[in-house]
Amino acid sequence: MIEGVLNFYANVSKRFYPLIIVLALAVALVSFHQAEKTEISTDVLGFFYQDTPGMAETRVLESDFTGTDTVEILIEADRVITKDVLENDVLDMTAEIVDVVSNIPGVFRVSSILDLGDTRDEILSASPKEISNYVSKDLQYSVITIKLDSAEVPDRAELIETFQKTVGRVERADGTEVTVTGGLAVYYAWDQAVKTGFRNSIIASAVTIVVILFFVFRSPVTASFIMIPILVAVLAAFGTMRFINIPLNFLTVMFGAVTLGLGVDYSIHLVQRYYEELEKGNENALNTAVTRIGRNTIFTSLTTMAAFSSMAVAGLRMVAEYGLMSFIAISFSALSVLLFLPSFLIVESKIGRNAMDMSRISDAIGTAGFLPILMIRLSDFSLRKPVAIIFFISAALIPVFYGMAQIETLTDGDMWLPQDMPAIKANNIIEDEFGEYEYTMILVQADDIRAPEVMRAMADIEAEVRDIPRVVEVSSIAGLLSPLPGDRAGIEQRIEAVPSDIRRQFVTKDYTEALMIIKVDGEVDEGMVQDIDDVLDYVETPGDAVFEQAGISLLMSKIDSIMAKDQVKTTLASLTLVMIMLFLALRSFTGILLGLSPVLLAILFAMGTMGILQIPSTPLTIMLATLLLGLGIDYSIHFIARYREERGKGENLEDALRITSSTVGESIALTSITTTFGFLSLMTMTLIPVQDFGKIAAIGLVFSAIFVPVIISIGLLFRERVVGKAIVWLPLPWKS
Repeated sequence: MIEGVLNFYANVSKRFYPLIIVLALAVALVSFHQAEKTEISTDVLGFFYQDTPGMAETRVLESDFTGTDTVEILIEADRVITKDVLENDVLDMTAEIVDVVSNIPGVFRVSSILDLGDTRDEILSASPKEISNYVSKDLQYSVITIKLDSAEVPDRAELIETFQKTVGRVERADGTEVTVTGGLAVYYAWDQAVKTGFRNSIIASAVTIVVILFFVFRSPVTASFIMIPILVAVLAAFGTMRFINIPLNFLTVMFGAVTLGLGVDYSIHLVQRYYEELEKGNENALNTAVTRIGRNTIFTSLTTMAAFSSMAVAGLRMVAEYGLMSFIAISFSALSVLLFLPSFLIVESKIGRNAMDMSRISDAIGTAGFLPILMIRLSDFSLRKPVAIIFFISAALIPVFYGMAQIETLTDGDMWLPQDMPAIKANNIIEDEFGEYEYTMILVQADDIRAPEVMRAMADIEAEVRDIPRVVEVSSIAGLLSPLPGDRAGIEQRIEAVPSDIRRQFVTKDYTEALMIIKVDGEVDEGMVQDIDDVLDYVETPGDAVFEQAGISLLMSKIDSIMAKDQVKTTLASLTLVMIMLFLALRSFTGILLGLSPVLLAILFAMGTMGILQIPSTPLTIMLATLLLGLGIDYSIHFIARYREERGKGENLEDALRITSSTVGESIALTSITTTFGFLSLMTMTLIPVQDFGKIAAIGLVFSAIFVPVIISIGLLFRERVVGKAIVWLPLPWKS
């Protein structure tokens, strides 16, 4: 059935190729128009679903309270030209910076060393604790802290650019360096890294793949014609993102490079088989290639789509969106190659390939026929020395399991960006010199938080939370009124007496919400969150009031547990779906075992290498097993399908494997090279976990390309020679 449809479409392509090519270009044009409107989101809350505990409360506090967003400006004296940050000219510069940033829209409070005095003597007369809030012990650094009114903050990237331009216009005191940093500045750097990284990775991947295709096929025409359907698929995928309102983020920007690699994978298998049939003098070379490779492509794409679709059950929203978009992108890649590439091959046959003779170069450097020879030797060696191969792999598993045990999980925000970036360096200095503190919060919602019972509950919770280890300070409206008046009128009067800029940090204008801010020495982890939850459960609260934890730190503390669950859940779902698709493709339980074995080994070796190279587990690397399962199975299906085809022609085990290794094996090597470079193009992105993911995914693909001919050859040998009978396959579809 499938082969009949594919054969029919090959004939359609021969007849209507001009119309099909015009259709491809039209799809590309429409998709490009949609794709250029795709939004880029760097909101860290985009990690999570709206029903994640604490998410709704975090959105509330961001919109209803002031001071939840901050910008910091670090002033550094270089010690050579300027003695310290308390020199008169440095203080004058500090005063000017404070003055100009105070006028930026959204700023409601600016704190600096000038809060303690205008001169060195006035500042140093303050208590050491007060001074330490603004100046480092050696007086080399001072920090200006700017609190923002979240409800009035414009586009955050635009806001940071405004800060940078405004501060940049202030004349520097000799021997000083001024850097805009803080949470928003770090997120701005993240935003820029995603935007530039997306462009760079796509360009790097496309250029690299074109170069590889040129050297493989020695023809600019062939390389160009292969790339066009793939680019159509990429544009269509990004256009679909815009249509279904999924923004680009640090995760989904990756599938552009991945889609290019996958599209080339499908294309190379089709083109290689087409040229192979041409060399045999087959007048229906295109029909044969489309029929045989098309069927494999359908099943390999469905298998890969099944693997990636398992990410839809992930607890992290970005991972689930990546799974959905990968599912769409893979389907577009397979469809685009099968629908459009045959027509371009017909055009190529009419205008000529214009292949360059590169034999002298390949002969000179010894690469003539290198890939098919390599794959044949891998297969032959596996047949001759299966025990040696098994021993070597078994021995190699020792360092592999050791490496897997060394993998650490990182969710710290510091891991994302290079430490030599100015904003990151300045942020690290502030943490080192002024203390590494994080903040978590408790959102209080009631009919009126000024009710005495609500205020007493806040005061009791504040007292209990202070006793939790690593809690440095707890601030709330109840704490500001301490000691609390006993009646409502007294509470209302005292609250009204609090300066409005301070009051707005802790209560809303309608007094239905209040915020308790908890300052923590170090990271807010799950243990800290649980301790605060225990306090909330222990302290008696009024029935009409709700006390819930909120804030970015709370949500980030949940990532470790979500990642651990996701890795198990998505891997099991992926494995189940892949096994089903493998059975449909190969119609044999033995085929499932043969197809899965090399891929599972590749996953183990990749994860072991990850630990040995000290690449940490992040929200990206949890996708590694699923990704390699989806991509590696492609190699297995193509290899086993061609072996079965050759055996069906009467070839013995050795000859069937030799033919398979020299044809499909070469294609697997080529596709692994191109897809590997597709992943390595992610190295052009600034985000370090994305770079790490690109590296380890590339390594995993190399393992897959090596293990497929080796393990499958040993498996076939064992099945036929040890068990003593041929593999019982169900009838080949083209023989039925």
